[in-house]
Amino acid sequence: MRRGLRWLKCGALTMLLLGGPAAIAARAADYVLGSDDVIALSVWRHPELERKVAIDSDGNIIFPPIGSLKAAGITTAQLSDRIADRLSSYLRETVTVTVTVAQYMSQSVYVQGAVGAPGRYGFERIPGLVDVLNGAGGGVPGADLTRVQILRKEGDARRIIIADVATSLREGTGGGLPDIKPGDTIVVPSFAGAFGAVPGDAAAVIGEVAKPGLYSVSGGMNLWMLLAQAGGITGRGDLTKVRVIKVSADGQQVTSLNLKEILQHGGGAPTLVQRGDVIVVTPTGASGFARTWGGFTQLLAVSRDVANIILISDAIKHRSTP
Repeated sequence: MRRGLRWLKCGALTMLLLGGPAAIAARAADYVLGSDDVIALSVWRHPELERKVAIDSDGNIIFPPIGSLKAAGITTAQLSDRIADRLSSYLRETVTVTVTVAQYMSQSVYVQGAVGAPGRYGFERIPGLVDVLNGAGGGVPGADLTRVQILRKEGDARRIIIADVATSLREGTGGGLPDIKPGDTIVVPSFAGAFGAVPGDAAAVIGEVAKPGLYSVSGGMNLWMLLAQAGGITGRGDLTKVRVIKVSADGQQVTSLNLKEILQHGGGAPTLVQRGDVIVVTPTGASGFARTWGGFTQLLAVSRDVANIILISDAIKHRSTP
């Protein structure tokens, strides 16, 4: 419920900042059409003329019965008026035409590499790099968000910009990343670092354990067994607040476990660990950990790769020190 309220508050704030539904509609009407945009056309009282058409590379559309018409470089409202004038002469009656943008492909970028859904993505206004990656399904196992490449065409040459998305989100700001421009190609490379290839059945253990890292959980494994593989919890580890984070395309589920109470009084069946899970053992009395939690969960929203999660383990330890 609290998560839902947060989204509602964010949505309400966005509407206030943008000026409400009327302002949003006005902004859409001011959008300047470009080649490759797909538009939806409807004519009042003439449903047989309703259709979707793409603006070609010359900036034109073909709309029977009036033929070719220039569409690129003008707004949807201006195009509506032009089509209405041509149709009124053809039909010998006054008509009302509505033009809306079905796909904003003139403002598009390409996302390739280790993401959930590579492809071309169009926007009314191109958002930031993090939002583009989220829209492409986020990083898959093996994605390296520390060196995301942005390929930008400048004249006849191409420039490569390297963006450290992992560090930006780890710091909790999401800033410091380059702006994305129409026509950019974003490439998320595969992770190749100290951990080598990422096992497909791995879970991550970070924080106050003897050996943070990736551990295979194939064949079934519970939390106690996984912590034992990681060398056990250190003397600074807080047994009362061990977090188990399950990350999927639908979001995150965070469970906080009091292992100290379970040890003292027993409990139900041991918690089972699955591939992609992240186990976080926080320091005892580490109030500073709360300050890093927002950035940590932001990173999880973009990357479902447990190898990238390991990269922030040391930072959490450092910033959580009382």
